[in-house]
Amino acid sequence: MFHSHQRREGLSVAIFGLWRNWTIAIGFLAVLSFVSPLIRQVWLAPVCIVLFLALQAIRTVMNNQRVPVCSRLYKEVSIIILIITCVVLVRYFITGGDGAFELTGQPVNRRGPLLGILISAPVTALVTAFFLLQKREPLVCQLCHLRYGNVVKNGFIGRLYHREWRYQTRFLMILSIAMSVIDWAYYMFHYINVNLNRADYFFFIWLPLTLYMISLIYLGWRYYSLWVFYCHNDEGHLVENPSSSTVRFLVIGGDKILLDIRPTDKLFNNGAVIKRFDTPASVTLPYQERYDTPRAAELFRQTTGISGAEIRPIYDSPDNVTYRNIFHYFAFLNDREEVAESKIQGEWFTLGELRQLMNQHLTGSILNSEFARIYRIAMAWKTYDRDGKRLYKFKHYRPTFRLKDIRNWEVDYNDGHWLSVGRLNEDSYMFRLRRLLKRLEDKFRQNTPMLNFFT
Repeated sequence: MFHSHQRREGLSVAIFGLWRNWTIAIGFLAVLSFVSPLIRQVWLAPVCIVLFLALQAIRTVMNNQRVPVCSRLYKEVSIIILIITCVVLVRYFITGGDGAFELTGQPVNRRGPLLGILISAPVTALVTAFFLLQKREPLVCQLCHLRYGNVVKNGFIGRLYHREWRYQTRFLMILSIAMSVIDWAYYMFHYINVNLNRADYFFFIWLPLTLYMISLIYLGWRYYSLWVFYCHNDEGHLVENPSSSTVRFLVIGGDKILLDIRPTDKLFNNGAVIKRFDTPASVTLPYQERYDTPRAAELFRQTTGISGAEIRPIYDSPDNVTYRNIFHYFAFLNDREEVAESKIQGEWFTLGELRQLMNQHLTGSILNSEFARIYRIAMAWKTYDRDGKRLYKFKHYRPTFRLKDIRNWEVDYNDGHWLSVGRLNEDSYMFRLRRLLKRLEDKFRQNTPMLNFFT
């Protein structure tokens, strides 16, 4: 029952935040479809740019919340608006000459409106289909996982966000396909581009808005049902289960790491357990808000029977929603033979062998997250300064990364700034402009009060 009230509050914010994401992101597309028939064509592209910038500002505010926010739908809609802007500009300039005709065979009326739904619906269908078929994890999710760690990537909130993102994206794709077929059929066979009659207003303005309102009601009921299931009168569920903290040790001896085959991942749908290579030194304890290095060293000695290891912190994965956090540590051994007489078992692997296991999906997801963060921060720290400028004269130079060198590095893997440097540095495209925009975003975020919606 520990922290059950805080869990309910955090899960409520996360669940209803999914409905909020849909309301805001798809609301921007609905605004575009509503405004476009009411303004002249020359103003549609600036309106799209304003909507895009407004959506980025909202994303910045949302990322400043206590509970992690899924920005994937915002990213999709941002791409959709950018593509719509490009299509609008291309069409405007192509049809600028005399004698231009529309697809219906009617002369282009430059003084009339441009029906945004005819562009936004097909573009939305194509973009959502692309994201659903994309096998590689998008950059926005990679950065979120690196920022929040295991909480988002492998925790309950991460699985909830991923499942609902796919549901919302499929739902959006179905709606956009339906709108494309209906509105393009009406446009090809019934629309006359002299003025807008009642039927035009219905198909190009009121029908998209009606579907948007219906989607709000439908998804609102869906997330209310999820909230009842996870947060209301369910004493046997995750919300009421005891909070816990996991302390993990990556055991490194020289240029090798100790791994063992153990149950690592529980599938969300059926609870099946998969055995993959992972660290053999992992302990689950009652919930601890903090866990310092001396306690971790004593815990490692009691768990493994190895007393001479050097314990150093890597980073923390705090969880303010379900209160099941993870503390990550290095355990450096002076002699790998100490494991033979210890309480733990495993095999020693080189970095190359570890990478092969990862490429073959034979390692645990938490281990993958740990090494992704360690490698990204270490390489950024070794290659650039804190402003993202190269420490070496050679462009795109990459220093070596060896397990035996980790012990001598003085880098803070908890410092999220190095994650940003790994993405935005002097070797990246448009570095100065992007750095300026990033600084403006950080300043805007610092001046934005932290809001808790739906609490």
